[in-house]
Amino acid sequence: MANLLRQNILAKTPTPQDESPLYAKLPGEVRDNIFSYVLTDHPDPTPTKKFKENTCYTRPSYLAAQSTDTRLLRTCRAIYRETWFKPFLLREHTEWATGEDRAPPPHKAPPLLGPMLAKISKSLGIDNVEIEMLRVFAQMYRLHEDGLQEVLRTPHLAPRTITLTIRHTDWWYWEEDEPLHFEGNWIEGVSQVLTPSTTQFCIELESLERKKDQVDKIAKQMADSWFFKRPDGVVLYADTSDANRKVSRWSGSSTWHGQRWIRDETEPHKLDYYIVSVTFRPLISIERSGGSVSQRAIKEAQDPHALGRPKLSLPDYQERIETESPCEWVGDSDDEAGFGGFQQDSDNNEWYAQMEEIYGNGRFMQGLYVGRLE
Repeated sequence: MANLLRQNILAKTPTPQDESPLYAKLPGEVRDNIFSYVLTDHPDPTPTKKFKENTCYTRPSYLAAQSTDTRLLRTCRAIYRETWFKPFLLREHTEWATGEDRAPPPHKAPPLLGPMLAKISKSLGIDNVEIEMLRVFAQMYRLHEDGLQEVLRTPHLAPRTITLTIRHTDWWYWEEDEPLHFEGNWIEGVSQVLTPSTTQFCIELESLERKKDQVDKIAKQMADSWFFKRPDGVVLYADTSDANRKVSRWSGSSTWHGQRWIRDETEPHKLDYYIVSVTFRPLISIERSGGSVSQRAIKEAQDPHALGRPKLSLPDYQERIETESPCEWVGDSDDEAGFGGFQQDSDNNEWYAQMEEIYGNGRFMQGLYVGRLE
């Protein structure tokens, strides 16, 4: 088999770029930051690629199919040598441990991760393929069915940072406005499949703005009592100091699946969301950054006979909105009609097509992608 285009490019010495400010004036670290910024994936701005507003999966940073602008790699051999691997490394890979109606349909979803990892592993002769970021959207019932564990069991997958996002509609009995609660019986199984590459595990808790106090209390209980113990013995704890507490807000449509949730609206057709992020890291990393860790979590992590992580719950007297009609039917949902970018029979390999133009001959990263991913 002829050498791959990438190998041919890297085999030749690049022409000195002495007249380019990128090489003549900037240190390599600064140049790398610039290149990483340019090659980081982003929602595709093309109007036909955008998701419609009335879907469960449309949210900040998830407004359209993700895209990576790879024109930088075509600039010159010197830049290619420094950046050819970055589109894959920097991409935030996304998976959904949800019902089919809570995630983009296959023709809207990101490229399949498993086949790509298998080809990378085989081509490079390595077992685990490290990726920078893995985000998993999960409904509570799928967590309890080992949905996240199944994702992390993907052969060769070794994410450095895992983000688990629990959306407003992912909580148990959100339709009845039940008080928030979060079982911890899924953590042990997930911990058993973590690789040494994972040094951050972030859990994002989203609910309605009016449930802010409930989210805050669940997040505090989580930081005080939950931890993730990797198979190599390293424990990831939550930093209980204020520095670890990240809060964000956004507003979105009150309509999805053809139902308008008037009970929760803050203004016509809008819901306000509140999100708290809790990040788990190794103890030494937290201490070096001046943070603190719950002694309860440390004690339980060191106890081989400790029971599983506790359930996070609130007293039953939490304020609820009692109504016989929390929502109204407004007609057909935009869920299936809200995306015009890819045809129904597409595997969403447009991103790979861009890579093919660069790496040549239908092959991606040392022959990692050949033909269609299925």
